[in-house]
Amino acid sequence: MQPKKALLLGASGLTGGFLLQLLLNSPHYNIVTIYVRKSLDIVHPKLVEIIGDFNTIHTAVAADDVFCCLGTTIKIAKTKAAFEEVDRFYPVKIARLQKAAGSRHFLVISAMGADEKSTIFYSKTKGLMEKDLMDVQFPALTIFRPALILGNRHHKRGGEQIAQWLFTLINPLLVGPLKNYAAIKASDIANGMLKRAIEHTQGTQVILSGEI
Repeated sequence: MQPKKALLLGASGLTGGFLLQLLLNSPHYNIVTIYVRKSLDIVHPKLVEIIGDFNTIHTAVAADDVFCCLGTTIKIAKTKAAFEEVDRFYPVKIARLQKAAGSRHFLVISAMGADEKSTIFYSKTKGLMEKDLMDVQFPALTIFRPALILGNRHHKRGGEQIAQWLFTLINPLLVGPLKNYAAIKASDIANGMLKRAIEHTQGTQVILSGEI
């Protein structure tokens, strides 16, 4: 099969960092483009770094598959508006640009409980992001809804470290339908995203933690 081109959003983040290495090492891709605010200082013949701000991006890049690992917190973003910009508007903006340019598959990390009608701001934002992406009408859209994501982040998220420790104890008890509530390693999500991209099924799919 002829190698494809990938665009990765959020390459400097926890899951995005794992996914970047997988894409660079995968024989299924010969070009991996990333949008970053500053260089990651990675030298690789497949890698194309575009340094800038999502607000200034107005053109698409050549990419068959688009992987979106963008995400922030209210603490980092400072305001709800800034949070929504990163977690909803940036992914949708890039999706529209790439769809118009011929990209075929958009894969995005959302969150367990995403619901556009939720009274919880975080869940509602994720739900609206999903709805907006569905409206773009990609030939293939794969939405990943993990529970708590495990891994060492650059930015510590307060009580999340305690939650990670608790979930390492609770996870073995979450079996059957409860498996979708189990915490999941960022590296496992990255592997799941690559696997689904290689399979390239058509239409919209929602993948829960227990299915990743």
